[in-house]
Amino acid sequence: MGDVDMHEVGPYAPGATVVPFAPAPGPAGTARGATLPESGRGRSSDAKAAGSPAQAMRDLSFAAHLSEVKAAVDHELQHVIGVRIDAARRHGAVLEVVIDAVRSLSVRGGKRFRPALLSAAYDACGGDGGTRAVVLAGVALELLQTYLLIHDDWMDEDTIRRGGPTVHMMLAESFGSRAMGDASAILAGDHAAAMALETLLRTPLPAERVRDAAIEFARIQEDVVFGQLLDVHAGAQDSASVERMHELKTGSYTVRGPLAMGAILAGATAAQRETLGRFAGPLGVAFQLRDDLLGTFGDPAATGKPAGNDIRQGKRTALVAELDGDATAAALFPRALGVRDAPQADVDAVVAHMAASGAKARVEARVAMLLRSALDALEGAPLLPRGKALLVGAVHALGDRER
Repeated sequence: MGDVDMHEVGPYAPGATVVPFAPAPGPAGTARGATLPESGRGRSSDAKAAGSPAQAMRDLSFAAHLSEVKAAVDHELQHVIGVRIDAARRHGAVLEVVIDAVRSLSVRGGKRFRPALLSAAYDACGGDGGTRAVVLAGVALELLQTYLLIHDDWMDEDTIRRGGPTVHMMLAESFGSRAMGDASAILAGDHAAAMALETLLRTPLPAERVRDAAIEFARIQEDVVFGQLLDVHAGAQDSASVERMHELKTGSYTVRGPLAMGAILAGATAAQRETLGRFAGPLGVAFQLRDDLLGTFGDPAATGKPAGNDIRQGKRTALVAELDGDATAAALFPRALGVRDAPQADVDAVVAHMAASGAKARVEARVAMLLRSALDALEGAPLLPRGKALLVGAVHALGDRER
């Protein structure tokens, strides 16, 4: 979810209009490009350029785009939720507290990668007006993300998200009851979902395009629910089924859905939408596999989540799937995998074996292959040059992200 400018944008006065975008940031806001290995079936010209000045310019272009989108989305997100908090206040302090918890999570360090992809697809397919035209659709994606995170954190019993307390923990503290906090968090997530749809429907573009984008929005949510059910019921066992779960649970709303919505809102041709679909498939899975790596090997200061969290939660990640049939893993897993209070030494032993056994390297190689496949899908694509360059830059930003 390319790391470039991760600072929070300061609060804006509710009701303010979106300000003109600031000039693109300089090198401090650039994303580092992932180095992609050689492919047995040949590399695209974009992949060949990895590490070249041309790639650096693409990465800078995507970094500037992401910064622009983040500023616009953060601005409008503050306004959208601020209006809801004002309305909630009229019904009493309880509602204000709950909606303010939604606000807290929504504005706390989100990278806005999804709205940036939506806007890049909109540009690539010839949409008029740039980011400003689709900023509300981007806000809708962020509110959808908030809804999903609130529910996911509750299901996983997580206490930390984006470097702060999860919503159910915030509300448990506010109401002095874990049960009341849990119930209120579920309703907070539901409210975020309602805000997301209403915000999307206010996108100032032709009505039939907004309608079709809303249909895609509903499909995204359905796919996420299916993927989450597979995850909760351990329906993904081998590496292939884990990737299918990731495609549904995360790829649908992180990559495929935003790209599809951007294309729809631009009035894309069938050929353009087909190209973006082929691009989105491998990129979405790569995104989640990278999450699997970060969930185990990432720096907690960057990820905003405790080290070893995925292991203690018993998540069926790609790293775990890679160790099926491994005798050492079979001995280590019962002491740490899915053991909430596992000693750090036992978690560390699992992490060390994931590296020593080659599981980590195999997942990293799979990520690189998927990123290369995404780049190949753009070869000769019927997309406008600027939007295509942004999509190429997004691949490299994603491949090197650290949170």
